[in-house]
Amino acid sequence: MIFPSLFPRKNILRFKSKINREIRVVNRNGKKIVYAGGAEQTGGTITGMWEKAFNKIRNPKSEIRNSLVLGLGGGDVLRILAGRYPGIKMACVELDPVMIEAAENFFNIRQIPKLQIIQADAYKYMKKNRRKYDLIVTDLFIGKHNPEIFRKKDFLSFLKKGLTDEGLAVYNSHFKAADVREFRDFEGLCRDVFGQVSVIVKYKFSRILILC
Repeated sequence: MIFPSLFPRKNILRFKSKINREIRVVNRNGKKIVYAGGAEQTGGTITGMWEKAFNKIRNPKSEIRNSLVLGLGGGDVLRILAGRYPGIKMACVELDPVMIEAAENFFNIRQIPKLQIIQADAYKYMKKNRRKYDLIVTDLFIGKHNPEIFRKKDFLSFLKKGLTDEGLAVYNSHFKAADVREFRDFEGLCRDVFGQVSVIVKYKFSRILILC
């Protein structure tokens, strides 16, 4: 259960989380923004980042009938997909129960049609997964960084096995301006597994990749 502490002058709700340490829902100019572990996760510039990314996905609507989203935040990715692909079936895997409750209470994600929310560890879930998806979106962060386990070859292989023959994986990778080589190494690892890799969005702290 969430026990928020409200600071009316700042319009901030704070939630304690064992996974993300602290989750904040901020009301800024009438729009809600989620911060987890001190990093912006949903709303504000993040919404625009995802809209820009999906503008660059060229698969016709008829080819994206189902999707798996790894990482919830406030549900930006889910809302954008539901709006662009009417009738799409979506499953979303999120480890943090506090994040799920915040998204339900403040971002109305339960109103998104044909959506299944699964509380689970994304690595373990993908390791056991036998379903095939037209689109898999990986948006897994603790603070500003992807946990290292999700930047390994075996996890990328799980993603590839979970795609249909014409399926796409979209990966939101963290990016450190002070260590560009780390991102280049990860991009190379993605290419080793998938073959085709494109950077479709460059953001201050992240790069969004299409893997196919």
